[in-house]
Amino acid sequence: IHIKATLLMLKSNNHSIFLFSISLAKGGAENQLVKLALFLAKKNYDVKIIYGLAHNDFHEELTKAGIGVQFINYKSLVGLFKLLRFVKKEKPDLMISFMFGMNLICRMLKFFSGIPLITSVRNNEISNLYFWLYRISYNIDTLSTFNSEYALKKFIAQKLTNPKKSVLQNNAIKISESHSKSKKNKVFTIISLAHFRPQKDYITLFVAIKILKDKNIPVKLFVLGHTFDQNWPFDKLKSMEIEELVSIVGFVQNTGEYLQAADALVLSSLWEGTPNAILEAMAHKLPVISSRIPGCESLVLNSECGFLFEKQNPEQLAERIVGMMQISEKERQDFGQNGYQYVYDNYREEVVYKQWLTLIKRAIKSAA
Repeated sequence: IHIKATLLMLKSNNHSIFLFSISLAKGGAENQLVKLALFLAKKNYDVKIIYGLAHNDFHEELTKAGIGVQFINYKSLVGLFKLLRFVKKEKPDLMISFMFGMNLICRMLKFFSGIPLITSVRNNEISNLYFWLYRISYNIDTLSTFNSEYALKKFIAQKLTNPKKSVLQNNAIKISESHSKSKKNKVFTIISLAHFRPQKDYITLFVAIKILKDKNIPVKLFVLGHTFDQNWPFDKLKSMEIEELVSIVGFVQNTGEYLQAADALVLSSLWEGTPNAILEAMAHKLPVISSRIPGCESLVLNSECGFLFEKQNPEQLAERIVGMMQISEKERQDFGQNGYQYVYDNYREEVVYKQWLTLIKRAIKSAA
């Protein structure tokens, strides 16, 4: 009886945290949210994830961890009222939301419920609509987090966040203890980790591969990410006659095997926050070629892990790929080691989640 009473007391003292996401399609933001949920569950927080688009790539691991998942379609006033009723009924101790749209929805929830809220900005670019909605609502946040220093400074300058409540909160990356190994690929192999969304600019990458083919420079590209049932990527490869050089693998749950086998990672995005793709490559000691955009540029330059090219410039991207091919294996390993050390020092899970715990305790205490 005493043991049962003690367990009930401990359970009653656990804080409940709701994490909110637009969807659970496996992307950079969604991956970070789920990893945070898994960590908090291990720390005996009562965790639940609420999402608004009916797609869940994390079902297996969340079920295994015993984390509740609630789908609520928020795309109507009825859905928003249902979401508000659900939150008021459950009364979590804290809400954490990721991405602009969900941040705004959760600000509405906090306004009507009074439950503390930590928002997370995952992108450096904000649309005109979100800009003005952010301008009039940012003070609702209990705390506002940003996964890039560029975004934090930009939002402060544009009066889109309260500097006193704004914090840089890096992505959390699991560090591999594997060592660099000499690649034995007959053809220089590059990898891209990104879903087929417009901002990822796969057109530029495909054109660069076409340029290399026309110059008789052998290369192989593996693309890992959701196609979302779009046909244009395959049609584009066929029309450019580069089908044999590019393999669209699709969504892959565990990308480590591909990262270990590649010679370099390429990210051709038009904009990013702090891209998980680059951080994962760095954690696997893989050199990086990235478009020169905020978020990517600072990572590559600060860590000295690879090359940059001007966005939407396939000719320069092709040159950077050739440059990576032509340097020595030792130089590529040095790029990889530099990136690994930078991620280890700034992004490894143990450091980042310790910071999250401090923020969470601060936010919950604010409502006491």
